[in-house]
Amino acid sequence: MRTEHLRALTGVRFFAALWVVVYHSVRHNSGLLHANYPNALHVVAPVAGAGARGVDLFFMLSGFVLALTYLDRMGGRLELRGTLRFLWLRLARIWPLYILVLLGAAVLRILRHEAWGTSDTATLTWANLLRQALMVQQWFKPEQGPVSWVGPAWSLSAEWLAYLVFPVVVLAVTLGHRRLRARTLLLLSVLTMVPLVVSISSHGDLTDWVWIPRILCEFVTGMVLCAGLSRLDLTPQGRRLAGVGAIASVAAVVGWLYVVRAAELAPHDASFVVVLFLPLIACLAIGTGPLNAFLSTRALVLGGGISYALYLVHSPMLYLFRDVTRYTGTFYLEPLPRYYGELLFIPVIVFTAWLLYRFFEEPVRERMRAQLDRSIARSPITSPSDATTAAPTKP
Repeated sequence: MRTEHLRALTGVRFFAALWVVVYHSVRHNSGLLHANYPNALHVVAPVAGAGARGVDLFFMLSGFVLALTYLDRMGGRLELRGTLRFLWLRLARIWPLYILVLLGAAVLRILRHEAWGTSDTATLTWANLLRQALMVQQWFKPEQGPVSWVGPAWSLSAEWLAYLVFPVVVLAVTLGHRRLRARTLLLLSVLTMVPLVVSISSHGDLTDWVWIPRILCEFVTGMVLCAGLSRLDLTPQGRRLAGVGAIASVAAVVGWLYVVRAAELAPHDASFVVVLFLPLIACLAIGTGPLNAFLSTRALVLGGGISYALYLVHSPMLYLFRDVTRYTGTFYLEPLPRYYGELLFIPVIVFTAWLLYRFFEEPVRERMRAQLDRSIARSPITSPSDATTAAPTKP
């Protein structure tokens, strides 16, 4: 798998984050849209209403890219130094911006509570702050809203669990990578999704603890998928076919969501779309073609870079916009113009995400990486893996 294929996986992250943003916007305004644009809502609802699945795409991509980066470096044996290095680099990737947005969201909650009474401040406790700062809030009380001050941040608590078990799981995946054929590994990547499919079939996708099979199954699936694809020796024709497969996978994702709505299946049946993320990621990772080229453009690779910031900041910013345009005389808007304004506000959120990425997220991450490198350089005993490990590709 080459750099240009990883660029496509980076580009698709932007659409995963944007899918979540659109989902939250449409869900909040569904009553208004149903009253004013019922036909349009009927058209967009199947896809927009499934935007929470963008998180599942993030989970699977994360496992895939981390396996690609660390399969050879950490898969040989479990080492304390290598494990601590991995966890530090993961913290450098997600924690500084998360803490900044978390504290900013707390301030916004207080502001909204004091100004308009639209926010509950009962959860703004030191205990909640500690749990969220440690990214373990989802482990104890999985109701998403009250636990995380930044609603979407529940997934960081889930992903942090995946990071903690990664050094052990990567040993098993590496063993399979060395001993099993590519087709066997690809089959195992599909089978790894079975517990999640069974969980959704039995309990739906809204149970308190469904996040556990979501993160573990999807994260490990991404890892095993990466191991299987890395064993393939594809011809140019095979890569072109994979590029066609990527387009077909997108069509299948959209098609399944419309089938669920048209056939009036149970709402949680739309969640089975996560299985189709396997061929999508696989074909983007190894394929060539128009979709790969589009996702690999400079603009979309940058969009993938800012996707984490976009995912974190969009929810508190949308709530602030809604309150300002509803309760303040100067900026007051009627319900329908307010929704138009919300759509126009989304590019502002994207720009804010870019500012955070460019001037905070990346600089702080590089400083934390440099601090680790200096610590290793000062260490009297440095293992070869420490000396040669490069920065992980961002999941």
